[in-house]
Amino acid sequence: MQQIIGSKNIGTAFGQNPFLHQNPAIKHGLFVKLINWCDEQEYRRFFWLGISLIGHIGVVLPLTLLAILFMADNNFVLWILACTANVPVLALNLAGLPPKVTLPTLFIAWAADAIIILASAVIFFAR
Repeated sequence: MQQIIGSKNIGTAFGQNPFLHQNPAIKHGLFVKLINWCDEQEYRRFFWLGISLIGHIGVVLPLTLLAILFMADNNFVLWILACTANVPVLALNLAGLPPKVTLPTLFIAWAADAIIILASAVIFFAR
């Protein structure tokens, strides 16, 4: 009994569990690959924190807000969308959550900012 309790690999002490091993025939989707990649970025946590705070909140968000202000005639709906898309990036980084959570939020915010800038340009050229 002592050998089983003191074993380094308790999972194999009682035999193999078929549910622990993934079926190689199952293919992972793009979202699962993205989440796994974000999980592997834990060792670069401070790099991504700097990118999200300086690069996103300091550069991309002001450019988005300037595009709303000057190209979209200060459209209130676009202001609300910009704030709603970008506040979670700051909140999650200040909460100290791992990159597995913060990076997908950052990428979604970048996509939302690009869409808002394009919508501002469409409004500007449609006048």
